[in-house]
Formats: sequence, structure tokens, C-alpha cells
Amino acid sequence: MKLIWTYSKKFKKGILNNIANHRYVQKLFQKAIKDAPSQYEKIIYTDEDTVDLFKDIVDEVIIRDKNKFIFLADLKFDVAEKMNGEFIISDGDLMINKPLTLPTDVDMAFEYRGQASNIVKGYKNVLLQEGIGTKVPIWNTPNDSYWNLGLMYFNNDILKSKLIKEYRETQSFYMEKIEPKYKYNKNNKQFSACASQMLVEQFNLNNNCKIGEFGELNGDKYVHYGNKRKLDLIKKTII
Repeated sequence: MKLIWTYSKKFKKGILNNIANHRYVQKLFQKAIKDAPSQYEKIIYTDEDTVDLFKDIVDEVIIRDKNKFIFLADLKFDVAEKMNGEFIISDGDLMINKPLTLPTDVDMAFEYRGQASNIVKGYKNVLLQEGIGTKVPIWNTPNDSYWNLGLMYFNNDILKSKLIKEYRETQSFYMEKIEPKYKYNKNNKQFSACASQMLVEQFNLNNNCKIGEFGELNGDKYVHYGNKRKLDLIKKTII
């Protein structure tokens, strides 16, 4: 099973990511890769100038395409587009200590499903008000849920490609209609929580996917230092 991480020091988005310096984030990724069970084929998708940080602890390095960053999840969708068959993409602050149990009879799986905050639902309303429904119709479907993308698992190339197509079209609409007017990226606002995490459920509702959750099956097999826990390892001086 391929287990993939995505890293670029050229993009950090969000309050907590901006508190942590690049070296700390790099150490997080290195720890996540080293600690992951050896049964996985470990792959890093990264910039050419950071290959040396990872080349000795992974089985394969894939050089990142020099695309302009739009959303925080861009690297994950970029590498997913390059891969075929069955694979997992993991966050760099998610420490896997045992082999993960995969959901069965699914087309794809993510860390967990949750209810969107009022801020994220507000972002969706902005998309709709600006007319995304005519360009990317899946956004018209009523929905208040999202999928956390800390873990992403794919085994259906057809549905994966369709999901990525919807993501690309959302990116294009955002850059054409949203960023020039609202300047979320310029002001360091985390729009990706809507444009990637909520997008997955919008896609699900329009494509009748079989989606599984990692969280409910793997409670003792990984620790995700996300959100307010992101800086815990600094405090504990583990790395």
C-alpha cells in the first residue's frame, strides 16, 4: 500500500501553521514518515529544493509541479491526480503508530465526517451568491457537512478523477470570481475548509459514492496533532 505525504515550504495557511516555523513543520513531517509502519511504501510529494529533507526516509520522491497555490489541500489533490489504484495520503502532523484498518466496500475514505462551522457555511453561501451553481452544479445541493482530509484513501480511479475535476473547476471559479473580490487568500483566511473539505460531501451527494471513515476504525492507531494540538509537540519537546 502506498502511503503519501505532501510538503512544500512555499505555502502555509492558517493561524497555527503560521505560528510554527518551517523547521518545526519539516520535523513534524520527518517524524510522521519515520514513525509510520514499515509495511507501507512511503512516498513524499515535495519541491525540488526540499528533496534532501526526505530522500533517505522514503521509498520514492515525486517532485511537485510548480503550480500556484490556491487552497491548502492543493498538494493532496495534485498528487492524487498523479496516482492510480489504491493509495493513502496522510497529513504531516498525523502520526501513524500501527497499520491502519481500511474501511471495506468503499470507493474512497477520509479521516472523519463532521458538521461545518458557521464560518465555513458562510463561505459556501458566498460561492452560491457569486454564481458557482451555474459553473459547478454540485454546489447547489443543500449540505452542512464536510470530510476532514487528514487521511485520504482512494481505490476507484473513475470517481477519483471526477472528484478532482470538480475540485479544479471550483479552484478556477474561486480565482476568477471570489479572490479578486473577497481576498480570502490575501488575508490568510482558510477557504479550503469549504472548497475542499465541504466539496467532498457535495460530490458525494451528487455521485452516490461509498465513502468510509478512518477515525471510527483506527482510534488507537494514529494521533492527529491538528487544529489546537498542532503545537503540542513543541511544548513536549518531542522533536
